[in-house]
Amino acid sequence: MTGQGIVPLVAAVAILAVSVVVHRNKGRAEAGQIFSLLATALVLWNLNFFVLYSVSDRDLAFRLTRLFRVGSIFLAPAILHLTFALQPQRPASWRWGLWGAYLAACILTVANALDLMVVGLRHYAWGYYWIRGPFYGMFAFFLVADFLAALAVLLHDRWTTPEPGTRLQLRFWLLGALIALPLGCTNLLPSYGVPVYPLGNLGSAVWAGVVAYAIVRHRLMDIDVVVTKGMAYAAVSFMLIAPAFAVVLWLQRLTFGRVNTDFSFAVLLMLMTVGVLFPRLRIRAESRIGQSLFPAKHEYRAALIAFTRSIVRILDRDKLLRELGTTLSETLQLDRIAIAFADEAKRSFSICYIVGAAPVAGEFPQEHAFITALMRRQEVVLRDELEASAGATERAVVADVCRRNGWDACIPLIIGGRLIGFIGLGRKRNLDAYFAEDLELLGTLGAEASVALENARLYEELRRSREIIQRADRLSAIGTLAAGIAHEVRNPLVSIQTFFQLAPERLHDEEFFTTFLGMTAEEVKRISKLITELLTFARSPARTLGPLNLDETVERVVTLLEPEARKHKLTLRHDLAPGLPVVHADGDQIKQVLINLVLNAIQATAPGGIVSITSRPVQHSDAPFGQVEIHDTGAGIPHNRLDDIFTPFFTTKDQGTGLGLAIAHQIVAEHGGFISVDSKEGHGTSFFIDLPAFDDRAAIDHSTVETVEAELRHRSPRLRKIAV
Repeated sequence: MTGQGIVPLVAAVAILAVSVVVHRNKGRAEAGQIFSLLATALVLWNLNFFVLYSVSDRDLAFRLTRLFRVGSIFLAPAILHLTFALQPQRPASWRWGLWGAYLAACILTVANALDLMVVGLRHYAWGYYWIRGPFYGMFAFFLVADFLAALAVLLHDRWTTPEPGTRLQLRFWLLGALIALPLGCTNLLPSYGVPVYPLGNLGSAVWAGVVAYAIVRHRLMDIDVVVTKGMAYAAVSFMLIAPAFAVVLWLQRLTFGRVNTDFSFAVLLMLMTVGVLFPRLRIRAESRIGQSLFPAKHEYRAALIAFTRSIVRILDRDKLLRELGTTLSETLQLDRIAIAFADEAKRSFSICYIVGAAPVAGEFPQEHAFITALMRRQEVVLRDELEASAGATERAVVADVCRRNGWDACIPLIIGGRLIGFIGLGRKRNLDAYFAEDLELLGTLGAEASVALENARLYEELRRSREIIQRADRLSAIGTLAAGIAHEVRNPLVSIQTFFQLAPERLHDEEFFTTFLGMTAEEVKRISKLITELLTFARSPARTLGPLNLDETVERVVTLLEPEARKHKLTLRHDLAPGLPVVHADGDQIKQVLINLVLNAIQATAPGGIVSITSRPVQHSDAPFGQVEIHDTGAGIPHNRLDDIFTPFFTTKDQGTGLGLAIAHQIVAEHGGFISVDSKEGHGTSFFIDLPAFDDRAAIDHSTVETVEAELRHRSPRLRKIAV
């Protein structure tokens, strides 16, 4: 085998490997099937040149290439066919043109079998090459015409398709074509007596790789990045490989007195292969060797990386500090850790979490030399580096702080160029130093911890804001309920007043005292119950989750809202299901949700209408839930507004705040439940509250949410849902 024969053989093997990858990923798609046909033609085409460059027997080479030339003939229509597959809707004339190309390929195949396309082989420095026959000109024209037609189709699609993904795919195909077509044309020149080494084999491998990447991958790199990386890699490879190759040529001439072409070409390919594989193999080998020889270091670094990726999901600051301190202490085996935060009110930094020995100094003013030095560095820094970066007058102060507190390294916590805190790290228990890899990992951890701590602060502020809004909503509902209850209390008071006015005159009337006294006692109990429920609801206790009987909660809500329903001349009904599962919830918050929704239903229903509350057990993804439905016979919600009803500040009322439904949704979501609504104009509205049963109160993951959403939409095509 000659050195020149290696190029087409390597190209054939590479294209075969690429075709296997495409077949596995896109074998059933039309583009994948056509690519397999194209890959077969390319493999045969490259094997044709491998035979020409490697087989010394002219007759044997001629017979073999007659067979492999079929790949060269069908290469052009296969490329055209693949470009057509990108857009399934093509004009009929385009399809006829494609079938015409395949017909021409069949004619050329017959001519090739009769030796009318190639009549013999001519010898060049790199091996044999074709001597053209009477049909060779037709073959060359056919090949170039199909290539140009494919290029025109790609350009047409590139400028006309509105799909961004397809446009990006086409840019990759065009990039491959711009590389492959000029190189492919060099394979035609030797048949016309031009002694130019054919480079089309390299171009075919590059084009097949680019096209396969565009077919298989859904997430493609920006083409500008690909070009930049490719040019940079080529430039660096040339800078490194060219001098080494020149030294190889010089050593050959110096040692043997001449340069062997095949040997030199093989060495060049070997250098290029090493250049491609070395970076990837080095990283893998480094990881494997480090894992084998130093497993402890590999494990703690892997643990730090895993924790760094997960830290931003922790929104509770105290838990975040515990996890941060524990992870650093256990992975790095540190004797002490101190975490400090900025206190804007005091204009200082205070130590708020420690592991191991407590720091000597627990608070640092913002103008302290130690804080100034940390702010100046804004990166993970060793004690010696921190001292060196401090000014001449500050150096002694910084050194004293680190020495007295036992900190060998510090991680500044930076957000937007602002120092929000720092982490002081003690020495390792095994007395190892902090390595460069440690500092790099700690720098990444510090950046993620800064974001996580800022998120925790913002989440706490958001939680307080929600509590304020929920209290305001509760007070608004209390005002509405108080007005209805005041009206309800007036009538029993009239009865009681009448009883006391008549009592002196009818002291001896036993029937009067028996009947009216009983009626009066019942009215007093009813008033007491109403006021008790109102006072209970008016309280704003801390949220307490526990087992909750939904039916009892519904009955208490009905007691509170019956006066409001009578005031609006409505009927308030409730139908409670036996065997309803106990849910895991805060009773006062769920009562607030129910009052909000029932009040909305009362206000949306005309006099004489009905508002009904129904409870029932339901199943979502094989998990038991308790459901409460609030249905009214009002005008319903317009279809175009259903998606906005849970949006804060969206309201259709003249005096509404638009917060009631948003608060209700937030409360139910925090309980791991769902609120959904089914409404049709002119036929009323139904709100559904689904809460997980007490034994199945675990947080619901996103896949469960999607399943529940599908179930809810299947129940009603008009259904709209807001879920966690």
